Amino acid sequence: MSRLLGYSLISGLLLASSWPVNGITPLIFVSLIPILFVENIISNDKLGMKNLRLFFYSYVAFLTWNIATTWWIVYTTLPGAIFANVVNSLFYSVIFLFYSRVKRKIDFKAGTLFLITFWISFEKFHLNWDLSWPWLNLGNVFSERINWIQWYEYTGVFGGSLWVLCSNFLLFHHLTKYSTFKDIRRFYIRIIPRIFVIFSPILISFIVKPNISLDEKFKVLITQPNIDPWDRNKINSTTNLDYFKIFKDLTYIELDSVEYDFVITPETFFSEGYGENLDYFQYTKLHDSLLNYLKKYDNTNLVSGIQFYKLYQNENDRPSKSANFVRDKLWIDYYNSSINLSSKKGFQFNHKSKLVVGTEYMPFRSILEPIIGTVMVDLGGSTVSNGTQHDSERKIYEHSNKNLKTIPIVCYETVYGEYVANYVDLGANFITIITNDAWWGDTPGHRHLLSYARLRAIENRRYVIRSANSGISAIINEFGEYQTLLPFNEKGIISGNGYTINKRTFYSRNGDYIARLSILISILLLLISFSKVKE
Repeated sequence: MSRLLGYSLISGLLLASSWPVNGITPLIFVSLIPILFVENIISNDKLGMKNLRLFFYSYVAFLTWNIATTWWIVYTTLPGAIFANVVNSLFYSVIFLFYSRVKRKIDFKAGTLFLITFWISFEKFHLNWDLSWPWLNLGNVFSERINWIQWYEYTGVFGGSLWVLCSNFLLFHHLTKYSTFKDIRRFYIRIIPRIFVIFSPILISFIVKPNISLDEKFKVLITQPNIDPWDRNKINSTTNLDYFKIFKDLTYIELDSVEYDFVITPETFFSEGYGENLDYFQYTKLHDSLLNYLKKYDNTNLVSGIQFYKLYQNENDRPSKSANFVRDKLWIDYYNSSINLSSKKGFQFNHKSKLVVGTEYMPFRSILEPIIGTVMVDLGGSTVSNGTQHDSERKIYEHSNKNLKTIPIVCYETVYGEYVANYVDLGANFITIITNDAWWGDTPGHRHLLSYARLRAIENRRYVIRSANSGISAIINEFGEYQTLLPFNEKGIISGNGYTINKRTFYSRNGDYIARLSILISILLLLISFSKVKE
């Protein structure tokens, strides 16, 4: 038992130790080998309760990985952190249980193919259900090794997940044959070509790194106001006109001296009280103040985070899936939104649609709300479920008089590769990310999210302009390289140049095709395992 427990802990620690931003990335290629040995030992021993034992040891491995990598969730909520780590680890253990079954019922090769495809299928599923938490999808591990993964423009992060899983199995399969080698030198000689195969995608990355034709140059001004979301007294007493003054103080000197195409503020920058009424925003003092300010800068567009709400009156039944009950026949939807505003055009808006479970929406609401009520985690904003928008309602933000088109990615949406790619597919020629990472403090969490933005730049070959409330704000080029950074916990602005790119990548056109193919293969293998008795 102690040996198997040791293997499990080693796997969990290797997975965690490989994770960005301070991890040793090559460890990811051997991180699953110890837990694969655990499964192999349990499958071949004479003891009972194989499924229960495998579940326990794999759970130890994956719980270790989750806690060591995402412990910082506790800064938002202790119950949420416990839930995220406990449940997420459970899913990976279930993957291993199914892998063991397929391997026993069919054979080792089928089991290997099943684990690879089923793991990727789960990662895809984890992007699209009510408990979505794709932070630890294996392809994300290379976000700080951008020179290794320039081929993500063809595969997206699922290409990275496939690379990791295949590499672990390639080495594991060779290690299981160690005892069959009479001459141990042959064992080490034969491992060399396997190591070459494992690291060959790095060579491919340098080969496929393209010479990209840059289109139109644009200038951008990024604000980092560094507003403390935990200072409740100050937050509750600050109005949107106060936030406007902060914005004006940060930008007017620079805007008076240089003509900028875009000025960017972070997520929920304008977040007074319940927010602004979406239906009447153009008649508010905030709208007028922003518009009057921008009239001084005719060629400048503002992209900003804002909280909106929408009222429904005289409605007996819930008017939308996300609507919150206020009182008899009165409902309200809250939105974590962004706007695009200029002096020459009316404002555009989009709503954040990939929400953080437990803090921005209640999962399985139709089931849980009748049982526990409208319990949500209070992070200084709404304590009720937020609304989203349908895919067909997405809008790219266009500059008032130039061919500059961007997409408004808000915070957590950064982690969703195909979601961003679908926005790019609408015609965006650069990416804007607005975020508020101050909740997590100076922990790996905000650095992970910044690093994942580099993956989106490579997948879509687009410049990324990132404004973060407390940092790190950045300009990232189409290769995932940082052009300029404003460090964490500093108030200020950064200015720089970006370039539009209109050519679409293979990934932006085809999305997560690796995951879709994996789903098909894993389902077929699972069905075969339930219908076939191993001879």
